[in-house]
Amino acid sequence: MSAASSKRDYPSAPDVHYVLPSDALEKQRLELQHALIRRALCDGKTVLAPIILKSGDKVLDSGTGTGAWALSLAEEVPSSVSLTAIDIQSKIFPESFPPNVEFLLHSVTDLPSQWTDTFSLVNQRFLTGALTGPQWEVSLEELHRVIAPGGWVQLVEGISISRHTGPFSLKTSNLWSAILAHRGLLVDSVERLPDMLTQTGFINVWSETRALPLGQWAGQDGIDFRDDLASVLSAMRGPLFEGGGLGLVSSEQEYDDLIACVTKEWDNGQEASASAELTAIYAQKVWSLFQDAILLN
Repeated sequence: MSAASSKRDYPSAPDVHYVLPSDALEKQRLELQHALIRRALCDGKTVLAPIILKSGDKVLDSGTGTGAWALSLAEEVPSSVSLTAIDIQSKIFPESFPPNVEFLLHSVTDLPSQWTDTFSLVNQRFLTGALTGPQWEVSLEELHRVIAPGGWVQLVEGISISRHTGPFSLKTSNLWSAILAHRGLLVDSVERLPDMLTQTGFINVWSETRALPLGQWAGQDGIDFRDDLASVLSAMRGPLFEGGGLGLVSSEQEYDDLIACVTKEWDNGQEASASAELTAIYAQKVWSLFQDAILLN
């Protein structure tokens, strides 16, 4: 790994495959990303699933990162709603938060046994860059277990860059897929998640994919999305050069040039509709075994 990439703080554990770092720069990027996703993908909503949280409800934010989603929700619900935010690392947890929010170290692949049938709502975002196929299966089973009967899970996943925008976008998209494959991650998780949720036992699975505009031509949303993805590309140089450039780039300078060229391509991409697709999904846990039997018949 090069000197430039080694400056970033990447998670390190035998069962951790996450391709992005956990440090101050990543915290800044995640805050930008949360504001953008809430505004451009979720229509200003924190809760996408058709649920109204009430006093006594419990909410889980899985893979919370900076806690941005949990803290946003805490501003919208009664203080009697308790929020639990988990991640595999605590380095970018917030320093202060309301008393009804707690931050804990846990992996979504191994949640506490006492959480069974606990949460009315679970939120999780952008773990395509973290979970292998088997880990996705285990994590969905774990989420299903800890959700209360009738409760909901909501997911946001992506990102699929429009390949027709130009040669640099095509190369960047190929590079993203190569890094995921190199780490053993599920490259097509977005396409597979609705069926995986159904197979896990969820019902009322809803999914919507949006192509968000990318680049200066699209105004502030396009600028923010460009900056977010450029930061992701920069942050991925660790696993990229760990794999020797994966046959796509041969040096740090070539990679920096690629990032500069693709952002320019996005900025000038109005005619080619420069965009990247993100997908929002939600699904419900059945109310009871009796209702399960009705659905099976």
